[in-house]
Amino acid sequence: MLEVEKRRFLSVFILIFAVFSGIAAQESNVLPHVTQIKVEPRNNLIRITWVDSPDARGPVYIFRSTRPFTGPVPANIRPIVARYGDQYYIDDTDDIENLYYFIAASDISGRRYDVILPQVNATGINSSGEPVQQQTAPPLVVTPLPEPEQGISNLRAALEGERVIITFDILGPRRSAVLYRSMQPITLPQDLLNAVIVQSEIVSPFIDFPVPGITWYYAAIYEDDIAGGNMGIKPGINATDSAVLIQGDQSIQRELRPIPLPAMTVRSTMPDSFFLSGVTEQIPLGEAAGNMLRDIQIPEKEPLALKNPRVFALDMLSPLTGEESALFQILSEFFGKRDWEGARAGLQHYLSLPRSEDVEARARFYLGQTLYFTKNYREALFEFLSIRSIHTVEANIWIDAILAAMVH
Repeated sequence: MLEVEKRRFLSVFILIFAVFSGIAAQESNVLPHVTQIKVEPRNNLIRITWVDSPDARGPVYIFRSTRPFTGPVPANIRPIVARYGDQYYIDDTDDIENLYYFIAASDISGRRYDVILPQVNATGINSSGEPVQQQTAPPLVVTPLPEPEQGISNLRAALEGERVIITFDILGPRRSAVLYRSMQPITLPQDLLNAVIVQSEIVSPFIDFPVPGITWYYAAIYEDDIAGGNMGIKPGINATDSAVLIQGDQSIQRELRPIPLPAMTVRSTMPDSFFLSGVTEQIPLGEAAGNMLRDIQIPEKEPLALKNPRVFALDMLSPLTGEESALFQILSEFFGKRDWEGARAGLQHYLSLPRSEDVEARARFYLGQTLYFTKNYREALFEFLSIRSIHTVEANIWIDAILAAMVH
């Protein structure tokens, strides 16, 4: 009897040592699991204890088998379900020889974590009640899947007669893309300043009709990336790395070339009597006509009364986005100080890149004012006409002022 008690004490000590050794060897990124599994045979009863996982608070599933748990849990084994927090179970069996147990944790949604960690949440006993050493299997590690790549890729420009066929692929959700065309390679975001916008919201394939005789490069960028200042240019991906050139019909161009003609003047073909003399005779005014001219009072023209500059209340607040921040800086450094030439140059550079509809309309409202104050009335009129449908009242006021200045 004493020998049996010693043997039991030794088995408990070995189990405790194995449990703590197994816990120390585990990584922090292992799936949720119970720990400190321990079995104690008593006659035909086996007491199983464990410590619940703090990361999964659903019921635990107790599996029993006559073979070690080293791989996937066999589908034909029906587990015993115990409540979270019980942390023990009494198993009744007639044969305790070579029994193996595995306890799986689960979350409150019912998801079960079948991660087998020998001597941690899986163990076994033999007929003498001693633990059976299982072959240690590597823990199941959660490896996050790489995020799928998104964006425009495989942009190509192919010649077909006098047109260029633009094709590209879209990775991820479809968004509105803008197509740029330039005479120089587009490799950096600042290269877009020398490019022109062909069209927005393009789809593949897209047909372009550029001017013949010039090398052309293309790039496609999402509109929201442009608005956020995230214009990543990748030659060979979303920008063409080779130029396309439409030769045109050279034979037609040669036929249309004008034939040189000899120099000819009108005087050489007309008699001298046809032309007036270079000396003009001055005829004095009569006395009555002279008196009438002296009596006429020509009023002096009153100077033109210029309008005061206007700024939207929204642009006097702290900006929320990157494009609004750049506009706020131009208004603060130039427009607010009435440096109209500096404001005009800054706004024209600002509008060289696509902006959101509301921000672009406000920027053109300020550009129209700078053109008005620098006496570029015709250009100012076009700017206010372009935003008339958005800012009707303000645009009409400035249009009236420009028309008055043009006839002053």
